[in-house]
Amino acid sequence: MKLKISLATSIKSQDSLGLGVTPMLLLCKLSGHGLGSQIQTFDQSVGGIISEHIENENFHGDRGEHFVLDLEQDGAPDHVMVVGLGSPDKVDSKAISQLVDLAVENAVSRGCSKLSIPILPNRAAQGINLRGQAHLIKVAAEKKIATYGNKPGELEIELVCAPQAKAHLSKGLSCKRMAPNGTCCDDK
Repeated sequence: MKLKISLATSIKSQDSLGLGVTPMLLLCKLSGHGLGSQIQTFDQSVGGIISEHIENENFHGDRGEHFVLDLEQDGAPDHVMVVGLGSPDKVDSKAISQLVDLAVENAVSRGCSKLSIPILPNRAAQGINLRGQAHLIKVAAEKKIATYGNKPGELEIELVCAPQAKAHLSKGLSCKRMAPNGTCCDDK
């Protein structure tokens, strides 16, 4: 199986999050917090199905807790995966790697050709800047895709971000080795 990672800039519009139709959308929830305004707006655009599921299933957003909703709505993602990140002060590189591993596994098992991940403003992980987040996503996705060996197909991971974040994410994706502080070790 092959992996492709792309960047797309979101456009503030009626479709919230700036997303178009995608086979799978990955959303994250922190333990003890709401969905966040951008995700709430998206949830409203798909009839409140995400918040309804969270309430009905007593979903807290604990690390690794997740669910996938299959949407059958025009102009909406085919599948929406919501993953708990746990407590905000515990979101670290391991949590990001686990999140990507879980998301790639679910996307591949459903036969999705693309997994869209919104990189929301002001949602940086504890001490991990945008470059570091992009690098961690790339490394975790490459590692997971390698486990599928020669399985046919390609999975595109699309990082959807604000125009201001695109350059930082691009640097993180092109980096070969990242220092713990989020700087690229290739720059030296």
